[in-house]
Amino acid sequence: MNAKATLLALTCLAVSPAWAINKCTIDGRVVFQDAACPGKGETLSVRPASGAAPTTQASEAAGGGAKSDASAKPQTEAQRIEQQIAASQQERRKQELEVRLVPDAFAAIRRQRAACDRDMKALQAKKSRANNNLAGATWESAISGEMTALATTCDTRNRELREDAAALRAECQQLGGCKR
Repeated sequence: MNAKATLLALTCLAVSPAWAINKCTIDGRVVFQDAACPGKGETLSVRPASGAAPTTQASEAAGGGAKSDASAKPQTEAQRIEQQIAASQQERRKQELEVRLVPDAFAAIRRQRAACDRDMKALQAKKSRANNNLAGATWESAISGEMTALATTCDTRNRELREDAAALRAECQQLGGCKR
């Protein structure tokens, strides 16, 4: 029975996140649990792998009844590492936004505007070469239609690029970057 009790205690320690394990004697049997013993029993002090014991353990084990919230429990080594990884990933994303993504988004807007201006000037030059006759008027009308379509396409694409850039900048600012 002693080997079974030890195995049960080790299982409870491995599975339960509790900081205090109570060794209780109920109906002549030894039981390990995280709740206080209803009859005869003793409290076993359990420390996490990090070696830091919780500060509220003694008062809870003594039957103080005060339950601590999750933030009062000390972090395990795994939780601390996960928190460091999350902070590192957040910092890397902020740097990526500040250094590459946000500047690239605004550069894409400038390139789009320059390309639209260049295409519009080419169409205007083409339109100015139209002859003052029926064929020239028809050709000028077709070029005007192309110019309208180009202006609409450029406006739509420019709006999309501005929205994307604004979303990237907002994400960057939310992460504490992009101050300028």
